Amino acid sequence: MNTQKLAQILWVQSFTAQLRHELHPPQFFPNLMVGLTTGAVGVLFDLSFAALIFSGSLSDHLSVGVGLVLFSVAATRVMTTLLSPLGVVTDLGTVPTAILAWSAGAIAKDLSPTASSAEILLTVLVAIALTSLITGVCLLLLGMLKVGEWVRSIPHAVVGGFVASTGWLLVKGGFKVMTEKPLGIPQLGFLLQPDVVIQWLPGLVLALYLFVIAQRRSHPAILSISLFGAVGLFYIGLLCTGTSIAQASVQGWTMSAITSSDFWQPLSPAAIAQVHWSVLPKQLTCMATVVAVTAISLLLNLTGLELVTKQELDVNRELTIAGVLNVFLGLGGGILSYHSLSKSVLAHKMGAKSRVTTLVEAGIFIAFPVVAISLVAYVPKAVLGGLLLFLGLSLLIEWMYTAWFKLKKTDYVVVQAIVWVSATVGFLQGLIIGWLLAAALLALSIVKRRQ
Repeated sequence: MNTQKLAQILWVQSFTAQLRHELHPPQFFPNLMVGLTTGAVGVLFDLSFAALIFSGSLSDHLSVGVGLVLFSVAATRVMTTLLSPLGVVTDLGTVPTAILAWSAGAIAKDLSPTASSAEILLTVLVAIALTSLITGVCLLLLGMLKVGEWVRSIPHAVVGGFVASTGWLLVKGGFKVMTEKPLGIPQLGFLLQPDVVIQWLPGLVLALYLFVIAQRRSHPAILSISLFGAVGLFYIGLLCTGTSIAQASVQGWTMSAITSSDFWQPLSPAAIAQVHWSVLPKQLTCMATVVAVTAISLLLNLTGLELVTKQELDVNRELTIAGVLNVFLGLGGGILSYHSLSKSVLAHKMGAKSRVTTLVEAGIFIAFPVVAISLVAYVPKAVLGGLLLFLGLSLLIEWMYTAWFKLKKTDYVVVQAIVWVSATVGFLQGLIIGWLLAAALLALSIVKRRQ
């Protein structure tokens, strides 16, 4: 018996023994409760991402988006439980998902005059799957070749510009989820109408509240309590004003009802035949940006996880695992997922000391379409939009205000240039400017080293 096969057998035996121990009642029930709580919060977060991607002209396909994110997160959490160290939780990445949402909207806009709704949807799904696959292959190569640290050679200011630009996308997306109109100067007249203000103002208040409590570094469970508390306050408000749930739905205050019959399904050969491949090359810049941002975010998250869990992680091994996860997702038509610092910290702070917690979380994502899909129609748009606003404002404040005190002034100018081009000219143009600046800064650093 060779050494590799023996190591595999020993690993399986160790994993099985650990799982048996964790299934005993004294260990199982506390971890079950943590898994149920963090899993419910995870579903709420990922519903906001589904609403972000499948909004506007794609809003009729929200059922597909919900199924897509639930499948992707459930699959990666199960695989992470088997492959990664205890305490690691995977989820959709905020910045990559925001870029994918922009890409989906751009594809829909390009195809809308000539293509059918089904063809637009399938083209968007293929673009998402290809991004997952390409990112997975790149992460896999970085991990296998043990060159993950090379990613850090991308100028910090350029990455900051990308991240801040996606913060603006999240802010616009938050308003779009709540009002069907993105934030922008042409839409100000519409957004300031009294009956529209009442749709987005509660979400903005929630976002500001979440930002304040996040700055105070309170217990991560406060975020969970706050989100579900906001849902409760929404329905108390309906009760106090005498508004029925049906009226709230008609007025656009809650999500649309979805059914499992319209859920996402893996792409079939017949479906792929309807894809408009000609529009996908236009998204290569977005895909490249997703790859770079994901790799850097993953490295930063791993560093943070080491500090929180007080355990050393093999960075190249985790890059390889993330690569495998996303190659699997890409081939299955899923959306990019990787190690989440915030979700891992939440589980750790709530006392998750078992792989059972992650499996319970995955179980919630798997069971949700079967037993609770009707609950989506009762989720207030203000909560999902407020969550997106919170995430977007956090990124904008970090890179447009806090960065002034942390970065060199030349680096700060680079960040602002990318953000302002993205916001005023176009997101794609902002990405192109960012990559050109990255190439120029890298060339300049090489010249300086040679002198």
